[in-house]
Formats: sequence, structure tokens, C-alpha cells
Amino acid sequence: MTKPINFGTPNNRKPRLALMGEFSSGKSTLSNLLLGEAPLPMRVTATRLPPVWITEGEPAAYAVLDDGSEQPVNIEDLENNCPDNTRMIRLHRHADILQVCDLIDMPGISDPNMPVDSWRPIIEDIDCVIWCTHATQAWRQSEAAMWDQISGSTNGNNILLVTQFDKLRTELEGARVLNRLKSETRDKFRDIFTISLLQAIEAGDDFEIWRQSGAAEFTEHLIALLLNKLPDKGKESNASAKAAAASSGLVVEHVAEVVQDPPATAPEDGENVARIRPKRVRIKTRIRPRTPRPSSSAASHA
Repeated sequence: MTKPINFGTPNNRKPRLALMGEFSSGKSTLSNLLLGEAPLPMRVTATRLPPVWITEGEPAAYAVLDDGSEQPVNIEDLENNCPDNTRMIRLHRHADILQVCDLIDMPGISDPNMPVDSWRPIIEDIDCVIWCTHATQAWRQSEAAMWDQISGSTNGNNILLVTQFDKLRTELEGARVLNRLKSETRDKFRDIFTISLLQAIEAGDDFEIWRQSGAAEFTEHLIALLLNKLPDKGKESNASAKAAAASSGLVVEHVAEVVQDPPATAPEDGENVARIRPKRVRIKTRIRPRTPRPSSSAASHA
């Protein structure tokens, strides 16, 4: 019998936000976007992994076993270091989003290497879900069936995020997809947002591209939701989400950081082959304390 996971009580812990959806629906890319970095090495994300629970703290990685015990693991070689009875991976990282929630990157519901029964118990430990669905095949029957099984375990503050929305060819096609989703998921999610994840990540310091990707509206709303600052469902607006986040003493910033990859090593055969040195663009959803504006009286005496 597995030991229940208890990383805090509802009164003293942060909300637990799970990223869920079909395999290759954009969950890991969304995680990278929210964290401002990839929590796992690129080659690791494609391997057979249990749920990855990410929380604020000094960088470290642990395997949480079925009996609730933890043991350190090498994040660079998770595939060979995780015991067979690993229930999930626990990562500690410094990231602004982790100041207001824990993130749990769940396996794809259709991943043949990770049967549902292996991760279903984690659902009892989460609070809310961002369900990622690919715009070109949005809300398959398998997604609807799985959601009906697990949604009752959440607090109801769940978001349906339509990823790769830029893959839809016309505005009319996008409108049709959204109308269908609103009809088929009526009352199943608190909110529906669309996003072009790669466009958001590649926005650099161009806020207009960040906004056009859907990331600005989505992240503002998400932070307000996590801080429990939104009005009742059906009454909120974009303005209320911004006001809610502001009233909490926190604001969401769009910050770009461009990191040049190190040069590739020369080919072993010695051929003078031109190498592409790509740039990684990291978009950070920065949460920082607001600086109080000086009062008019203080300003007049300055």
C-alpha cells in the first residue's frame, strides 16, 4: 500500500498546479515557459518518467518511492538512477512562479510507457489543473473520458489551454475550434485560453509578440487564480485579473533573457562544416513585489 504524500496542509501550503494532457500536447514546453528554464535536460524529457513535482528551494532532485521515502537522484541520468518503485520525481528549483504554487508535470495520458494506474494516486494530492490540448486535434474523446474520471478530485479552478493555436490556418478555423470546445466542455473548466507556446518562448523582449501569442492574458489570469484573487466564475474579465494580481502586492512581468549556446565541437572527420549555434530564448514570468508609489504629499516635499 502506498503512503500518502503530504508536503503540507491546505492551510499552510501553496496551491498544487498540475500540467496534464495527451502525450506531446505541450505540457513540458508550458513548464519551461512558466519556470523560465527547462527543469530537466532535453534528453531526459523524452524518457519514461513518473510525475515530476517542482517546488521552490535550493536545486536538488529526489525520487519519491512508493513508501513515501525519498532518495537523491542524478538529474542528468534519471533513466538509470530512478528505482523501479519510484512514485514521482521531486525537483527543487528557484523560479518566480514557484513562489505562489508547486508545479506537477504529469505524464501524457496516452503515453504507452506510463500506465494511468502508475500516476493516478498523485491526482489526490493536487488542487487544480491546466489541461493542454493541441489546437489541431483539440479535446479528443480520450481526453474527455480521462477528465471525467479525475476532475472531481480538483478544487474546480481548472484551465483548458489550447496549445499551438498558431497551427490553425485562419481566424475562422480558430473561432470554430473555440466554439466547439466551449460547447463540448461546458462547465468542465473554469476558463479556456489559447496560446502559441513557441511564439511566446521566441518573443524575446518584444511584448507585442508575447501578447499576440496569448501568453500575457493567460499568465496574468493564472497568477490571479493561484492567489485566489479572481471574482466568481463568469464575472471576471481581463481587467479584473490584472487588478486582482495587483491588489495582491505582486505583478507579472514579461522578461526576456537570451543565452548563447556554447560552440559545437568540431567534427571528428575534420571537415570544415558550418555549425549553427542556436540561441535559447527564455521567457520568465517574473513575480516581484510592487514598489509603493509615493503619496502626493511626499512627492510635493521631495
